[in-house]
Amino acid sequence: MSRADPQEVTTAPRTPAERADVLSSLLRLPHAVLAAIATDGVLLPMPPSVGIPPERAMPLPGDRATFLEAVVPADAMTVVTAWERARTHGVGLATVHGRRDPEVPLSLTFVDVREAHGVFIGALEVLDAAASERGPAPLTGLEVSRRPRTATVRKTALAVITEIDERTTRMLGWTAGEMVGQRSSAFVHPDDQERAIANWLELLSRQESQRVRLRHRRSDGSWAWLELENQYVPADDPADAVVVTQMSDVSDEMAAHEALRQQESLLRRLTEALPQGILQLAADRAVVHANSRLPVLLGLPAVRGWADLAAVADEAGRGALEAALSRALGDGEDTVLEVGIRTPTGETRVCAVSLVALGDREGAPGALVCVSDVTDGARMREELTARATYDPLTGCHNRASTMALLEAALAEPGGRPTTVVFVDLDEFKPVNDTLGHHAGDELLVTTAQRLAGVLREDDVVGRLGGDEFLVVSRGVDGPDATALGARIRAALSVPAEISAGAVRLRASLGVAVSEPGLDGAALTKRADQAMYASKEGRRGEPVLWTADLGAPALV
Repeated sequence: MSRADPQEVTTAPRTPAERADVLSSLLRLPHAVLAAIATDGVLLPMPPSVGIPPERAMPLPGDRATFLEAVVPADAMTVVTAWERARTHGVGLATVHGRRDPEVPLSLTFVDVREAHGVFIGALEVLDAAASERGPAPLTGLEVSRRPRTATVRKTALAVITEIDERTTRMLGWTAGEMVGQRSSAFVHPDDQERAIANWLELLSRQESQRVRLRHRRSDGSWAWLELENQYVPADDPADAVVVTQMSDVSDEMAAHEALRQQESLLRRLTEALPQGILQLAADRAVVHANSRLPVLLGLPAVRGWADLAAVADEAGRGALEAALSRALGDGEDTVLEVGIRTPTGETRVCAVSLVALGDREGAPGALVCVSDVTDGARMREELTARATYDPLTGCHNRASTMALLEAALAEPGGRPTTVVFVDLDEFKPVNDTLGHHAGDELLVTTAQRLAGVLREDDVVGRLGGDEFLVVSRGVDGPDATALGARIRAALSVPAEISAGAVRLRASLGVAVSEPGLDGAALTKRADQAMYASKEGRRGEPVLWTADLGAPALV
């Protein structure tokens, strides 16, 4: 571990041994600056047991401070998220920017080593290579707000302020003369008054410490979020009881949480405005969020979990979705796929499903699932594919797709032979001339149907153009090629019933079998030559191509 990687995904709590390894890696980083941290996040003197020289330890400010003092305000929520991660999983990682040199990115690592050293360890290391060459200078200063982080106030049982320390004045700007004799509620935000009174009454009834977070007015008119720990000091006469209030400024933390809340609110509104269905899943597949568009796309009253999406997918799609989700949650791999959906009302749709893996950088491991209805596009694509692949009159493969399938058959491993049969209708032009093109079209359709009727399921019938067809049959040679030609001849020897009446259906057939090194065009040319030999013979017999077409073999 050369440096803490903010993209590292931690899905399970780290063991003490793993956390010790992380600390060892941090100690080996030449330019990392480390600090000891208490459970409440306040910086502490570095325990000697950690074993680092004084110049590697972050200097402590005169007032209580946290790592929030070391970074720009915009990174406060990033620090809070990494700290919470360290408290729950043992290690928290982030990329931040320091107050002294905001342009230089810093790698922040928190690691819980309380078992060995009684503290958390925080480490900052310069990520920028050029800045790193200059050494740890960007990290040596921990700038602290001129306002202290903590202060103490004494109150009566009626919440009247009797004494403040000088830190209170520095924190809020009020002098002792301005605060002493006032009820503490006079400085509390109107929206927090009810919570403040409820907490105070509970304090008096239980006569033990109570904690509460309230906004307090500063002398300049701004508001500070303070965490109050009210300690009840009893007296013989309850009226003489004293409450000592320890105040901690948590404005940066609360501002970061508020910024996060606003971002989450904005993201939720954005997801509601999107035409796609959005589903966010936690690492255990529990639903974190699903927008209102998703159940509409799936034809469901609501989406309660991943199983609801999987239930409406077709069989192939269900397996693909499960595999994609497993990759996203287990390997951090993103996937985009198309899935057939059948709603409870019987409607069929095609949906594009995008699964994006989420990790610690996004707040918590899991997956984001985006579902879009692409039914119209899929149908249009199928229609375009069909037009590019099939003859619109007969439904046979067109010339291009037939030749492509023939080349694929010849390229199959194993060297299996392939037989082609070139089919040319003998009396098609008279039908067109005497009965019209509609009758000719009917005859072509009948020919295609009869060819398909005598072939195997994986054989190919292609219309090369006009009245010419090509049959491609894999794994056929020798006697089987002979039998194939005979079946086709028999199928095309029966008169065709069309709307104009019965017409005679006859064809000339040329049969050719593949050889090593022979491509599709050459094999088709051989079958064409054999077909002309069949036509010249005028006996209605298919001809098998041989090297000596001067004396072609009759099938």
